[in-house]
Amino acid sequence: MFQKLKQFKEKHPFTALMLIAIAVRILVVIFVPGFGSNRELQHPTLFIGFLDKMKSLLGVGQSQPMMLLSRTLYAMVSLFTVSMVYRICDLISNKKNAWLLALIPAFCCIMPSFGIVENASAFLGLPLMLYGANVVLRQQILRQNNLNENVHRTSFLIAGLMLGFGICVWYESLFIVFSILLLLCLKRNFKGALMTFIGVVASIAFIWLLLIILNVNPLNYIIL
Repeated sequence: MFQKLKQFKEKHPFTALMLIAIAVRILVVIFVPGFGSNRELQHPTLFIGFLDKMKSLLGVGQSQPMMLLSRTLYAMVSLFTVSMVYRICDLISNKKNAWLLALIPAFCCIMPSFGIVENASAFLGLPLMLYGANVVLRQQILRQNNLNENVHRTSFLIAGLMLGFGICVWYESLFIVFSILLLLCLKRNFKGALMTFIGVVASIAFIWLLLIILNVNPLNYIIL
């Protein structure tokens, strides 16, 4: 039995990793008391402003079913974090190292108050940051291997959109985005950096405009 599981893990490392992560999350969501409700910290970001407005419009209150739904949504978001950690490590190393490294968020990053990320905004913004970084890294590798500056340039725009949404959810991630843009410039991929920057600005402007339409002052959620 153990040998078959080991063979399955070696043949399908990503699937095995996600099955482990899903099993852990099912156990935590159902059986661990007192987590994933209101204990997590929330910074006043643009996304929190949008979320608060939606809650007020829908009349959503605090209840046991809502807490269970909150846990489930957090668990689903954390699965994306696990997959992005695996994908990024696989790009820069190998599948074995990627599997071992991704086991950390598989067992830790489940909900803001159950893992290594305590802040709800950081917890929700991290997958967006990882996805954007993964797209940039993949396209940069393709560009270097093909010696072609035009390789999937629009992918940098998509990465920028995700990174911009990440800033709206977790504003401290602005420093991560700045580092990504700086590295692209140092790699002399100025067009990729420009497309990424345009995507970042476009997504932030979209959320800003959406809050204005909902009669919410975005400046109330820009507090350092």
